Amino acid sequence: MAKPPAKQTRKWKRTAKKDCQNLKLWAEGAREDILKPHIAGYMDTLEHGWRLERDYLEIVCNKFHVHISWRLEDHEEPEGGLSEWDEFALLVLEVLSSEDKAAKLARCDVLNALKYRARRLRRPVRMDRSQDPWGILLAKLAGINSPPKARQAFQQYMHESYEAEIRPTVKAQWEATCLEGNRMTLKSKKGPDAPFRTKVAWDLFAELSSEAQQGLRSHTQEEAKEARDEYTL
Repeated sequence: MAKPPAKQTRKWKRTAKKDCQNLKLWAEGAREDILKPHIAGYMDTLEHGWRLERDYLEIVCNKFHVHISWRLEDHEEPEGGLSEWDEFALLVLEVLSSEDKAAKLARCDVLNALKYRARRLRRPVRMDRSQDPWGILLAKLAGINSPPKARQAFQQYMHESYEAEIRPTVKAQWEATCLEGNRMTLKSKKGPDAPFRTKVAWDLFAELSSEAQQGLRSHTQEEAKEARDEYTL
């Protein structure tokens, strides 16, 4: 019995650079040899401001166009390989027409290629982990709760003085409401609910002096800052 023919796998054939319709694999060959050593240096300049980044890109661009003429197509390689480059040598300015200037400016893809490769390797460092989506996800998986938001001043008043000052007033006003109001409606409730307690606390807070209210605002900001600092350690 004859054996079935072996299954042939389809071989992927790479498109030639001159036939590419996009800039994929643009920086290859001599272009990659020029750009690759500058990726680490460019990544370092990103940490020190846009002025240093601009100056570094200017150096790389000058070096690139000394070796690679802007008249070369993307798929063409320089003849004779790469020569030595003196960054202190004076550059000879070309006298170009307006059409040639536009064509030369369009050949400055070297900057985009360098930025793309550097940013692929560089992940921004987020100093505030409370705003880092990856940090938030890992914290949830680890069972770590994010720091609570700062309370409002009257909420801080409830937090600090509920047992001593607010609870007796809530109890008294609730009993008075039960006597004066509809007993059938209030009887179904076991006790004063959250809206009732909040209203009483707000009324008592409004009677406090401005100094006492400002002190409560300071307390809530201090506690929120301590919680954030502990979370970001």
